[in-house]
Amino acid sequence: MVKRIFFILWPFLILLGPYFLFGALVGSIPGYMLYSYVWKDDKFCTSCHVHDYASIGWKTSIHGELTTCHDCHHQPLIDYAKEAIVLITKQPKFPMDLHHIPHVPVDICGACHLTEPEQTATVAGPMTKKDISKLPKVDQLYLHELHLRMETRMPLPRAFPLGKEKAYGTFEESARVEQKTSTKRSVMCMDCHGGPANRAHDFSVADRSCVRCHANTHRTELVKKLGCRTCHFQDFLTPVSATLPESEKKP
Repeated sequence: MVKRIFFILWPFLILLGPYFLFGALVGSIPGYMLYSYVWKDDKFCTSCHVHDYASIGWKTSIHGELTTCHDCHHQPLIDYAKEAIVLITKQPKFPMDLHHIPHVPVDICGACHLTEPEQTATVAGPMTKKDISKLPKVDQLYLHELHLRMETRMPLPRAFPLGKEKAYGTFEESARVEQKTSTKRSVMCMDCHGGPANRAHDFSVADRSCVRCHANTHRTELVKKLGCRTCHFQDFLTPVSATLPESEKKP
């Protein structure tokens, strides 16, 4: 039966095959251009999304010249359809109109900033794998590496409720506002670089991120005035190799 159908269709395949092949080749060019625009060009996102404050923050940050939106923001395809409906029916105009923060996978930072990341296939921006390999790797820096080996019961900052950012990471409110989870998990990049203060694409760490876990560490008026980073910032940039005893350093 299958052979019979094949012999019936064979002349049509011979006749129409070149046209299908030509159409596929011609269509692949605009198809790839459309794919590149949607997935690799930030203008596709910024032309619709109402978040000027976030766009400015991203463009002026170090990530602005090196990444595209989809390098970090991943979500199921069905969510894109939902967003289109929201933009038509109820377009948000201000941050308080948002009901959730944009989804960013918890392990996405490691694609560029770890020596041996679990995956790098999600990086779609202008950086090549060779460029990414040249970036400083945080697991080779002293206090970064130390934190990444630790565990915590604190919820990820993105779970912090919208509209209550003023209470985030303050000495007075930290223990009362945030409830610790029952199970431990590994400390992640987002624990320090993903709080409410970073929701406009400014990923620099604020002292409020430190307070979530270290609220009771030398808690004095001097610390409140000068902050955590005044003393500890340089150790986050110090190579692990520089902290080793001379006998353990590689020649």
